[in-house]
Amino acid sequence: MFLAGCGPKDSGEEYPVEIETVDGVKSISNPDFPKQGTLHYSMEEELSIGVMEGDEEYMLNRPINVEVSDDGTIYVLDMGDVCIKVYDENGAYLRTVGQQGQGPGEFGYHIYTALSSDDRIFIMDSVNRRIFSMDIYGKYINGFRVEGFHREMKTDDENRMFFAKHIQETATADLPVTKDFQEVEVVNQIIRCNPDGSEQFVLGEFEGEKTNIKRIDKVSTLSTGSEYNIVWEVSREGMLYEGLNDEYKIHVFSADGTKVRTFSREYEPVTQEIIRDGEVVDKRVMPAFDPRKGWLFDGEGNLWVAFYSEKDDENVYDVFSPEGIYIKQVIVPHRIYEFYKGKAYSIVTSEEGFRQVKRFKLVNPEGTG
Repeated sequence: MFLAGCGPKDSGEEYPVEIETVDGVKSISNPDFPKQGTLHYSMEEELSIGVMEGDEEYMLNRPINVEVSDDGTIYVLDMGDVCIKVYDENGAYLRTVGQQGQGPGEFGYHIYTALSSDDRIFIMDSVNRRIFSMDIYGKYINGFRVEGFHREMKTDDENRMFFAKHIQETATADLPVTKDFQEVEVVNQIIRCNPDGSEQFVLGEFEGEKTNIKRIDKVSTLSTGSEYNIVWEVSREGMLYEGLNDEYKIHVFSADGTKVRTFSREYEPVTQEIIRDGEVVDKRVMPAFDPRKGWLFDGEGNLWVAFYSEKDDENVYDVFSPEGIYIKQVIVPHRIYEFYKGKAYSIVTSEEGFRQVKRFKLVNPEGTG
């Protein structure tokens, strides 16, 4: 184990990263502070899609995700209208793809999407338990059935498909049950396959190792809420970055499933207040990662890891180099869904209460992009 000489910004001192290689797997341990420090970025708006009234093509009912293809085309998953609305790089409406249903090119209410590098849209339809692909105009290409509950989907530049599969949930007598919570064992997998569903195999290392927690509400029904979640992302080269948020450690696997490195940082967990009727009734220590916001890569291949914030009006990201060095912490006013050509895409609720897709230029405190 040794200290890597990566100098902090403007300090002249070595950045104390500990690096160790065991059985071919490199382990990078970062301190609790980033190499370049914490930066509060402002977000200068360049583009806005979404109106309260006017042309229906620009009215977004409930957008929940935005993706940008290699040519700048913007795909908005609108689950209020159960469709994908497509706009060009300047925000001009192009077409609507898909609709609610069970036929070819149709999908249920709970879906995930991913774009390929060869003008296809992959759809994971968790309601109808299938994954299929369409061209960018909505024409059905092919698909395959899946069993169990599936969530999240990614693709790489080779158009390999990655998805998370929840395959088992059991409650056993030796797991504790309290007034509010019951622990249940779960089995989660991340699977890589071809677009037609062939050559499926499991990546990652957290299958069945942890427990989820189900909250029992006041009318004695169960609503799923997990204490520990697998958070993951796939690079354009097909590298899987995966972490279980009971600790701040990220594991990296090659496309063939070989583990190549892990990286981590020291951290102090964030404590959030639980408020009822305007009063603080409890405090909760949050896990290492914020699974609601997930991870994403920027144009330089850096991994942005969403970290919990004590404030509702800020979004905190820890930014790591592809090799696992903790470069900087970035705080911005809006959640970032996508990067394209150095710009950030977000879904923002307006003062009037409707949601819009916006493109921003990130500006750091020194005034540069």
